[in-house]
Formats: sequence, C-alpha cells, structure tokens
Amino acid sequence: MAYWIRKAGNKHSLLWRFFLCDHLSDIQLLPTVNRDGQPQQDDPVCSHKCYPGSKCLCLEDGSVWILGKETDKWIKRKESPSAGGIPDYTTYTPITEEEINALFE
Repeated sequence: MAYWIRKAGNKHSLLWRFFLCDHLSDIQLLPTVNRDGQPQQDDPVCSHKCYPGSKCLCLEDGSVWILGKETDKWIKRKESPSAGGIPDYTTYTPITEEEINALFE
C-alpha cells in the first residue's frame, strides 16, 4: 500500500495536492484538511494535512477522488456513463502523462 504526491500547490493554495495511490484501500490513508495521513516510507511530506479540492488518482482502477471541504472526506468523482448508460469495460487505453496533467490543472 502506498501513496505519493505527483504535484503540489496551485493558484489557490500551496497545500493543494495531486496524489497518486496504488490501491483503493490507500484512499483511507490519505491526509485530509483536519487530519494527517498515514506516513509513507522515505517521504516526510506526503502525510501532512492538505487543502480541500486536492485530488488523487487511484492506479488500481483509474478512479479520481477529490477531498471535500465540508465533509473532510475523499469523495469518488462520478464517472460519465457511455452511450446507453452502461460503461464500456471491453477496451483499455493507457493514460498518458499529458492526460494525467490535464486532469489536475
């Protein structure tokens, strides 16, 4: 289990974070506005409290999570259904570095 910071700071706050994590179970280990996260080996910074609106991309399933301000919880971003309302799980296209960066700008 692991998570790490991919990008730190934005135009609104230096405490905003874009995390990557390996597994869905790592989401509960992330820091929130009011709570430090689970310390990670050789990374003294990633567990520090972060700003609402911080995001996390989970590599296990490609889900995106956003830190809520009022809830102080990580909330999964709803996916847009494909045509007919049923997600298409028959194809897989790897996400590129540019697509990752565009998600969180």
